[in-house]
Amino acid sequence: MDIRWIKTFVIAAKYENYRLAAERLYLAQPTVTMHIQHLEKEMGIKLFEKVGRNVQLTRAGHRFLPNARQLLDSYRNSMTELKNWQQGYEKKLVLAVSPLIAGSILPFILQQFMKNYPSVNVVIMVMESNEIGEAISTGKADFGLSRMKPIQSDVTSYSLYKDPVILVAPHTDGDWESPPPDIDYLFEQFTLFTHNHPVYWDDLLTEIRSFYPAARTMVITQSVVTVRFIEEGLGFSFLPRSSVQREFLEGRLLEVDIPFLQMPEASTYVAKKYEIQEAELFETFLKDFYHLK
Repeated sequence: MDIRWIKTFVIAAKYENYRLAAERLYLAQPTVTMHIQHLEKEMGIKLFEKVGRNVQLTRAGHRFLPNARQLLDSYRNSMTELKNWQQGYEKKLVLAVSPLIAGSILPFILQQFMKNYPSVNVVIMVMESNEIGEAISTGKADFGLSRMKPIQSDVTSYSLYKDPVILVAPHTDGDWESPPPDIDYLFEQFTLFTHNHPVYWDDLLTEIRSFYPAARTMVITQSVVTVRFIEEGLGFSFLPRSSVQREFLEGRLLEVDIPFLQMPEASTYVAKKYEIQEAELFETFLKDFYHLK
């Protein structure tokens, strides 16, 4: 049985039209018809019946469809594992990571981890923090790094470290010796970008409003976009320090002291479910990286 026949069958079952299936598979329509005919002959049973210009699954076709999908998944997984083996990978680790972490500290962490453990194939799933717990709970990911504590009862989590939240402003003149901008000037002339973190913004914004009730705000739910907007001189924001360390070093952003505000801390949470060897390896590496017990 040719795996191509199985793939053609699954796509044809989805569209119930050989022409659309041919377009989706980049095949000629007669080739699709031939694949289905070969599969039906191999199995000794009719899988489709014609309905006008379309086709629909027979009872046998409906019964076979879940098994066909499983066969395709098994084939794809086998090919992926073989390719990983050819590339020197012996293990796989799927990480679910928030955009803020993925765009700031994760590259440096991964660089060190992959150097120390070259046989581990790391797969990164970037998703919002409120989705990471579900990914761990359902087994879509082995290990999570989130900016908020997961709510799933079957997911174990703890705070890996706390990050001070700071006021970040543009460094438009490029002069390293220039003083930081005046706080009142920032709130009067620039837009405050809010809600780029899932936890601290509501309380922080309430406190800000008590000092600057007329402050202009703009919601930007992605921290990476927030940083980019600040670099372009469009506004300012309150961000975890670790998310802008590189921009500080390169002189693209400035930290502004704001002593009259009670600044929050942003936690990075570990999320896990099963004692997976690769996940435990990465967790141990993280604890050593942050000098934790």
